[in-house]
Amino acid sequence: MITLPSDVVDALKPPAEWLDSWGLVVFFGVLLVGFVVRAVLRRPRVRWIVLSVVAGILAATTTANAIVGYVPTVQAARFLLTGDLRSGGGSLVSFSLGDSSLDVEDSRTYVYLPKEYAVHPDRHYPVVFLIPGSPGSSTDWFGAGNAAQALDVLIATGLIPPEIVVSPNQNSGLQDTECLNLPGGPQWQTYLYSDLVPYVDAHYRTNGQRVLAGMSAGGFCALDQGLRHRDVWGPIVALEPFGDPGSSFASALGSAGYAAVSPSSYLPSLSLPDVPVFLGTGAKATEKPGVDALTDQLQAKGWTVVRQDDPGQGHTWLAARDLLPHGLVFAGRYVHPSDR
Repeated sequence: MITLPSDVVDALKPPAEWLDSWGLVVFFGVLLVGFVVRAVLRRPRVRWIVLSVVAGILAATTTANAIVGYVPTVQAARFLLTGDLRSGGGSLVSFSLGDSSLDVEDSRTYVYLPKEYAVHPDRHYPVVFLIPGSPGSSTDWFGAGNAAQALDVLIATGLIPPEIVVSPNQNSGLQDTECLNLPGGPQWQTYLYSDLVPYVDAHYRTNGQRVLAGMSAGGFCALDQGLRHRDVWGPIVALEPFGDPGSSFASALGSAGYAAVSPSSYLPSLSLPDVPVFLGTGAKATEKPGVDALTDQLQAKGWTVVRQDDPGQGHTWLAARDLLPHGLVFAGRYVHPSDR
């Protein structure tokens, strides 16, 4: 278990702006009841009916946001809508990349550069690839996941080394790829190694050390790709992960192909030296029994495995946001900047 100092925990909390609070749900719920009562008792009713519908939509939206924590702050909302994020420490840049030959459409990838990046032009940095879940996009980790604030705080306090963080979109439109090559569909796994990783290495000062991290479908991606491509990846940070890509992929991949990309199936026969793995999930998440089983399988290999649950949380961005700093601190023990 990774324990953070109390002052760091306080500094990691998003500003209390009420966007994902139950207080906002109560406020719109009260408005909804009031408008419905007026619609029943007063004429003309059209205005009150319209206001009731609007209040109902807002009550439903804020309820969903309170449960999953997708839009925690005004800054997160602005970033999710516009891609504009003002970090107090590092800077956020982006690029658009795709590969039509692999059926991977162009999409925007966001890159966090630590403050030191501009100050030390001869220094090269480790890279963390942060993979979103599904449905999701490349904006998720810096909006819902509050990743920039977490990185600013952890780097400033020396809990992690300065590092580059890359957040791509592993979803193809509304289609979840699970970071795999889909028969007759996007070849996202090939794209990851033939396009995305080489592009990052060519355009940013990287030093060959890479961490693969993600949540939900991205957590599966981190675990599966991180285990099957040890020549590319170092530490693995799998948050709210699954042990297989899901039943919808079974028919497309076939039984043998499905087992070949399912850590829960191939782990017993996998022979590798020590693999540092951080597994985190919500203590109330439905996937917790599966994560328990994965933890047992990984620990049975004798590898360095840290397991951490977020108390009171389910399968949400609230849990991912809480667990990310712990996973980054774990992974940070295995990487460092270099001059070359």
